[in-house]
Amino acid sequence: MKLNPDYILRNIAGEQVVVPTGQSGQKFNGLITLNSTAVFLWECAEKGMSRQEMVEKLLEEFDVDEASAVQDVNGFSDMLLREGFATEENS
Repeated sequence: MKLNPDYILRNIAGEQVVVPTGQSGQKFNGLITLNSTAVFLWECAEKGMSRQEMVEKLLEEFDVDEASAVQDVNGFSDMLLREGFATEENS
């Protein structure tokens, strides 16, 4: 997964939010607040991890079963792709 560089993660007033920059700011007017799991997955995506690598990291970091980890990674990844925040380079 490769994140679109026009979207950046920032801490604003104690909240982790995704902020559009550049031309994306003209298309997307707003912020997206992420919970701790989503921040973790965003940071994994920043490193270019595949979905499988993200699942493995999620299992290492959080007390979650594999089925839930797969569901969380797929749901988050699908949202990133659907909204244009990322492209799928690794699978």
